[in-house]
Amino acid sequence: MQDYISQVFDDGGLFASRFPGYEVREGQVALARVVDKAMRDGRHTLGEGPCGTGKSVAYAVPAIWHSRHDKKRVVIATANIALQEQLVRKDLPMLASVLPWSFSFALLKGRNNYLCLDRLAESEARGELRGLFDDDQQAQVDDVAAWARTTNVGDVSELPFIPAHLVWARFAVGSDECKAEGCQFREECFAERARAIAQEADIVVTNYHLLFAHIAVRRETGQDLVLPPFDLLVLDEAHEASDIARDFFGFSVSEHTFARLASAAADFGDKRLAGELRQEAGRLFEHLVGVARSARQAKRLRAPGFASAPGMQRALRSLIAHANERAEDDSREKKVRSTARNVARNAATACERLEEILQLSDAEKVYWIELDAKGRAKLRAKPIEVGALLREELFGRCPSVSCMSATLTTAGTFDFIRRELGVPRDALELVADTPFDFASQALLVVPERLPDPRDPGFVEAIATVFREVLDLCDGRTLGLFTSYRNLNAVYERVASGRHRVLRQGELPRAELTRLFAHDVSSVLLGTESFWTGIDIAGEALTGLVIDKLPFPPPDDPVIEAICERDPRAFDNYLIPRAIIALRQGVGRLIRCKTDVGVVVILDRRIAEKGYGRRFLKSLPPMLSTRRVENITRFLAEAADARAG
Repeated sequence: MQDYISQVFDDGGLFASRFPGYEVREGQVALARVVDKAMRDGRHTLGEGPCGTGKSVAYAVPAIWHSRHDKKRVVIATANIALQEQLVRKDLPMLASVLPWSFSFALLKGRNNYLCLDRLAESEARGELRGLFDDDQQAQVDDVAAWARTTNVGDVSELPFIPAHLVWARFAVGSDECKAEGCQFREECFAERARAIAQEADIVVTNYHLLFAHIAVRRETGQDLVLPPFDLLVLDEAHEASDIARDFFGFSVSEHTFARLASAAADFGDKRLAGELRQEAGRLFEHLVGVARSARQAKRLRAPGFASAPGMQRALRSLIAHANERAEDDSREKKVRSTARNVARNAATACERLEEILQLSDAEKVYWIELDAKGRAKLRAKPIEVGALLREELFGRCPSVSCMSATLTTAGTFDFIRRELGVPRDALELVADTPFDFASQALLVVPERLPDPRDPGFVEAIATVFREVLDLCDGRTLGLFTSYRNLNAVYERVASGRHRVLRQGELPRAELTRLFAHDVSSVLLGTESFWTGIDIAGEALTGLVIDKLPFPPPDDPVIEAICERDPRAFDNYLIPRAIIALRQGVGRLIRCKTDVGVVVILDRRIAEKGYGRRFLKSLPPMLSTRRVENITRFLAEAADARAG
């Protein structure tokens, strides 16, 4: 009997019979087979599927088959909303229409992605939907309020725009504010309804934050209270999982943290306690600003004694006692008791976190003071490593975890990502073949005689080369920068040319991307968020210029702590991180088999330093040159080849 993967992917198979012009992609089939083997044998997988492989369909087919054949629920966790939406709006519905095995799927997001009917009622009762916003925000409030009266799902992604944070806060709550059983709208709750649907689904699509919330709650309670119990797990964009885990299992404490608790105390009728909380918070964070002034952006905390807050801790303990008293008072309304329980829990969490940071009590975390653009201080904490936690809570509990991405390897090995995620040594590994012919589709240019990136003349020199590339490519260029400083400096030197130059920050990211794609001679300049997720096929993106190798910033407190722990951190951590980031950036260029383009890296170190070989070995097998003028011949020959 033909195996199900052949039945789906082979010539004459289900895809071929459904989609005219279907071509078998060997890399996609290989990925599907390794995921199938891992799920079948109870093993873990590291699978790299380059752009064009079709990796989401490659892992979804075996996930669906095992969910139905073996009665195992599968959770697919992604790093971003765009990929979640692609899965639930495109890939899974397509597979449901093609595959002969019926299956159900559901999308589950964090609570604050759903309209809260109780919060809406409160906002309306308090008059908070009028008079608190500028004209643009008020228009959003009116549109959200109109949508709220008609929606059946309550998911913010239904809106045709992304509401401002201040606007959406009038319509939604986080898990720490939810009244749970005490809510008058419990039976109608959109978040609970989504969770109930997920409880019955074969495939649950979610995000890393919710997956890590599930881990945290399970560690505390021993129960599956966030996600439904699952047997198989897929981590898509797995190269981002460790950083998201550090963010999730870290925390921050700001003056706003205590302002919210002070407001809760005022709502309880205790104006004295509310005033005390605000006064103590103001005193503490004013002191922290002074402590952090010696650093430009972040002040690493290395020893206790940098601050004390006995008054704040006393006030928090008073609030906890007051809130618990209200929560246990059976004469009060259910929703009042539920709100009081939330306040007690949030105050206890704030007290514990403040005490932890003041004492620097966890040697596995790094602590620092961060100043925002307005000079306000925030206390931050993050775990230095998350591999051991993920090994125990994911790979140690789930029979099969499939880690998928277009960029998991560095210089051909999975060693770095294995350490970062805590993946067991016996995991299956596969790097799928690319469907693209990079030798004929792409040219790598590392211009000679550029100054070192640390040289004062570097920006002027790269701006000169950038202008030359724009002329040779007739615009049609995406510039990826490692800093706003370099981006803005180059922008000032090229914006007056004959091509329209779009710059990050002038418009929303999606709008900039749309304009760049439609104006085929335009130029787009972006920093970190533009290194990933930009998908523009065709002539609009012919040139890709990268200013520097994207090493993580050395003054990042987590990076500092990693470097202090490992004397070989440059080789073991900084270079692999930079390689993965560079591969993501370079991956913006060739998006389909007919694309042709040039990658220009303006950092001589990739060609002249010994470690540069590791970067070059990690890139697709492109033709390469040190001479910018060779771009003209390459593009002309590529055009002739297409015409022939």
